[in-house]
Amino acid sequence: MKVIGGIYMRKVKEGTVALGKEKKHIKNLYMYILLLPGMILTGIFCYLPMAGLIMAFQDFDILKGFFDSPWVGLENFAKVLSTRGFVDSITNTVFYSVVMLFGKFPFPIILALLFNEVRSTKFKRITQTISYFPHFLSWTAVCGILYSLFALEGPFNELMGSIVGDGWVNTNILMESDNFLGILFTSSLWKELGWSCIIYLAAIAGVDASLYEAAEIDGANRLQQAWHITIPCIRETMVLLLILGLGGLVNSNFEAMYGLQNAYTQADTETISTIVYRSGIQGGKYSLTTALGLMQGVISFALVALGNRISKKIAGYGLW
Repeated sequence: MKVIGGIYMRKVKEGTVALGKEKKHIKNLYMYILLLPGMILTGIFCYLPMAGLIMAFQDFDILKGFFDSPWVGLENFAKVLSTRGFVDSITNTVFYSVVMLFGKFPFPIILALLFNEVRSTKFKRITQTISYFPHFLSWTAVCGILYSLFALEGPFNELMGSIVGDGWVNTNILMESDNFLGILFTSSLWKELGWSCIIYLAAIAGVDASLYEAAEIDGANRLQQAWHITIPCIRETMVLLLILGLGGLVNSNFEAMYGLQNAYTQADTETISTIVYRSGIQGGKYSLTTALGLMQGVISFALVALGNRISKKIAGYGLW
């Protein structure tokens, strides 16, 4: 009787476990269904176009298509390397990207720490919403605002004229190459700062509250708690985002770069992305720009892999 009872109880447990697994699979199925549209769009717009990489090895003719265009091997890559202004565009791209990556890197962390210290839920929601709003403005709109702001008869010149007086000469600072990086950095920081801190806020929310309680008992103030508890706990997130950012060192923000460039600054601020647009889209040199884009992608992947390896050696963890 005991044996039969034991067998019965084991069957009940097995049935309960199987039922639990089935419910879990059903729950996960809903998640997969929600994920499916994003995966399909990613496949269509990110992976399917990779078939066009064969243009880098062809003298591509849009009328002949992929199959009838003649193959030229590595000739397009040689042409890219010998193109006038290519070295300068590489230098500009890397320089701008390094300044943007490492210059902006601490600000979202600082903002997330400040939001975390706000005790009024209502005030926190209002300030977070205000900080997120610029992200949803297109770079076309942002560049339009900047051109209006710094126009010869715009608010900036009027303000400076009222402060300095008759000694101020109206000028459009967007027309000077020396001001390009500062305007690009400031406008990009204003636009993306609030949105960039969301990931850090999520990481901070996962920090064990008992750590703060123990630190408070030991007499640590809020700044000490942030430095010795919060930042170490979100260190992995910081490293992850930094590694991902390394892949963008040869990929400048095309929308911002192209929108802020003009006839006065273009020659000094040309980057890889703007060359690809002007040569490929406007000039019809599809093979050359595909070769350039492929080189860009390979270098980006190499930088991410290098950053991941360095991170694993120094910090003990990485992307893979």
